[in-house]
Amino acid sequence: MGKTNVKTITTLAYTLLLLIFFTLHSCSNGNHLPKWIQGNWITSLDNETIHENWKLQHNCISGENYMHYENKFQKEFLRIFEKNNVLHYQIVIEKDTLVFQCKNYVNADTLTFVNNQNTFPKRINYAKPIANKMSVWIENVKNDPNGIFFTFKKVK
Repeated sequence: MGKTNVKTITTLAYTLLLLIFFTLHSCSNGNHLPKWIQGNWITSLDNETIHENWKLQHNCISGENYMHYENKFQKEFLRIFEKNNVLHYQIVIEKDTLVFQCKNYVNADTLTFVNNQNTFPKRINYAKPIANKMSVWIENVKNDPNGIFFTFKKVK
């Protein structure tokens, strides 16, 4: 094997190791993630059935939200991760990505993720479950009369 081939293989191996390292550590060490959100959740609102499924994955909590309504199906990919001591909530809907931030979350029973640049919602709130029920509401301002409130029930 020539010197060029060895150098190329060494460079590729080094690049692959860096890629794996950054992929595994891109979110956080997972210490402050809301592990209580994990599981399969279901609710209904105005003849819509809404599912949220969350699981711990690579120091992030990955989820999906899907809705069935009027013979239509919508799916969102969700992710909660910690970066630079700030908890982030990411939503991917088709080609759009929205990111919200939660700054005061350590030991919090309610997480409020904020993105003031978004039209609606600007705030997504998750309350730590009581028994098998979790409250979630979306709004533009605190106690928004136009906000939407959901009570999710954990599915076994």
